[in-house]
Amino acid sequence: MMNDMTDKARPDRNDPFIAALERLIVPMGMPPIAARMQGYIMLCQEPVSLDEIVDGLGVSKSSASVAARLLERYGILRCYTARGTKRVRYGVTAHCAGFLLEQMRSIGTMAALLRDAARARRDEAVTARLTDMGAFYARVHAALESVLPEGG
Repeated sequence: MMNDMTDKARPDRNDPFIAALERLIVPMGMPPIAARMQGYIMLCQEPVSLDEIVDGLGVSKSSASVAARLLERYGILRCYTARGTKRVRYGVTAHCAGFLLEQMRSIGTMAALLRDAARARRDEAVTARLTDMGAFYARVHAALESVLPEGG
């Protein structure tokens, strides 16, 4: 059974890595608390409880719970339970491609939208612009598809 982390072992909520990760992935659609939580847990030496995350980041338990479920859905966090208890701890996974897979799907949808819009236009300049943009998104989608594991 894992012990609670001591204050000394906890990452500092103001760690530059946590702030940099938040600045990087929030514009990609990650909620700020989830981004901070991801950075925080990545710096933890072992899986941590929701209460430790709440204390460490200074966020509400409900916000932390919502963020943890999102990060778990994306495959970024994994839930660990101690044998014989209902106590849950969160740790990062080695491969956390779920968030990128969702981004890849959106990029593929954008490629299809642009392609279909180009086909429906009569103006040659608009058609050419939409076709070029759609081709770009299709190439980005194909590149991501070639490197991301199926299912995250």
